[in-house]
Amino acid sequence: MEHRIQYLKNFFQATFLPIHYYIDNDCYLILPEIEPSWDLTQAFFVPLLQKEKEVCFMISKEFLYYGMVRNFHTKEILLVGPIANIPLDKKNIEHILVESFVSSEYYEEAWNFFEKSPIFYYEQFIHLLALLHREFNGTTIDPTLYFTNEHPNALKNINKEFSLQSYQSKEEQHFHNSYYFEKKLFQYVTDGNVVALQQLSQQHPYRVGKIASNSLRQEQNIFIAQMTLLIRAAITGGLDIESAYQLSDTYIQESEKAISPDAVIRLRNVAMLDITERVAANKIPKGMSIDIYQCIQYISTHINQPISVTDVADSIGKSRSYISRKFKAELGFNISDFIVRKKLEEGKSLLAFTNKSISEISEYLCFSSQSYFQNLFKKQYHITPYEYRKQCQHV
Repeated sequence: MEHRIQYLKNFFQATFLPIHYYIDNDCYLILPEIEPSWDLTQAFFVPLLQKEKEVCFMISKEFLYYGMVRNFHTKEILLVGPIANIPLDKKNIEHILVESFVSSEYYEEAWNFFEKSPIFYYEQFIHLLALLHREFNGTTIDPTLYFTNEHPNALKNINKEFSLQSYQSKEEQHFHNSYYFEKKLFQYVTDGNVVALQQLSQQHPYRVGKIASNSLRQEQNIFIAQMTLLIRAAITGGLDIESAYQLSDTYIQESEKAISPDAVIRLRNVAMLDITERVAANKIPKGMSIDIYQCIQYISTHINQPISVTDVADSIGKSRSYISRKFKAELGFNISDFIVRKKLEEGKSLLAFTNKSISEISEYLCFSSQSYFQNLFKKQYHITPYEYRKQCQHV
């Protein structure tokens, strides 16, 4: 037992994965140490035991992962979790306490617990369970195959449902007609063609299948699927990768707040136009080399750092002189000018959509002084940062 406890302590220090260690249902170790009165795992202990497998897991209604590893010969049980796969907010914590049958008076304790716990994605989580299974049972599993095989009827059920829906669609002559519409849509986004996109949006709405149990969830699911593809088209068109994914996350989160299908549809129209306009403003010239594309991506994701041309060149393993010549030849302007331009564009966005002071923005973008930022801003946009912010407030 001492060997096992030391192993688990080392494992916890390496991963910070919450752990309960039992022998014959008696708990010998809890990492991190918590009070039994607000133990978030107890509501899931018995459901996991009932699976009667050496290694298993479940996902709660609040999308927390709980895993269990057992050695049936030694009667050792390892309960792993709870693990979140996204940052949690106040409402999440409140719901977690409810589903865990823990009093709301322990909100602060639960909040602090998740603040200190790492986020793990599904693939990471099941591989960690496989690693613990190897220690506890001495056998190696491929977690992807192992957990897929837990549900042998899944494919059978899918095929059954597919056959029924296919039959019904043919009977009612109700077919999907979205493929060619979407091809045009994604091409216009890639091209940054705002006019063509607006004309396309005025055509008859396309028809999709049923993918949810109610009309609001239906539109939200369509929004998520379409946003995923739109963002990839935008990246192809020149929008930097990190900005594209951040934009996608923001729009999807906003769609989840909608209380009616119409609100989601309106948001989708706004998103399509917004993304296409952003691509048009960041259009990649045809024939751009991979070197210059990677330089642009590096600059876009390090805009709040004091980037130099040497930094950019180093990021792709090329010399400063090579990158400077190639950038000028392909885009027609200097790389140093492009860095300043990207910083000023970020400054415009922060002035328009945040309440950060001009000095905070200048410091964030690593300008040598606030006055230098203001001078460059006015030279570029023919208006001071203060005047620009006031202008945005009246729009």
